[in-house]
Amino acid sequence: MEQIMPNASVFIQAVIFLVALYVIKSFILTPISEVLKGRSEQIEGSEQEAQRFEAESARLDASYRAKIADARSRAQQERAKRREEARGVEREILGKGRQEAQGILEGIRSEIQQESTEARGRLREEAAGLSRILTEKLLGRPVS
Repeated sequence: MEQIMPNASVFIQAVIFLVALYVIKSFILTPISEVLKGRSEQIEGSEQEAQRFEAESARLDASYRAKIADARSRAQQERAKRREEARGVEREILGKGRQEAQGILEGIRSEIQQESTEARGRLREEAAGLSRILTEKLLGRPVS
């Protein structure tokens, strides 16, 4: 078998290969690596910013919901207070109305009682006068 010995062309090819490798690494691989690293850092920064915005959004949402719940609670308390005040005013007005109506009814009752007493007195007088007239007509003479 015959052995093949490397000649000078193998060394030249190795040098050309190393020079080509250096050029490719320096002008192609390193800039591409830096661009990819920059993009990766930018993506990570954007993700962190998105997480920060999401956390801030959640905090603001919780704050908003708490304020809404507080406002609803205060509004319900205020409504209940106003209703109770209105009920108090209603009771007061109804009480005054009842008192006035009771006073009017008492006045009317006393008037009716007075008029009834006066009417009875007049009826007695008229009855006495009518009975005298009837007696005089029956007897045919004046009665004293």
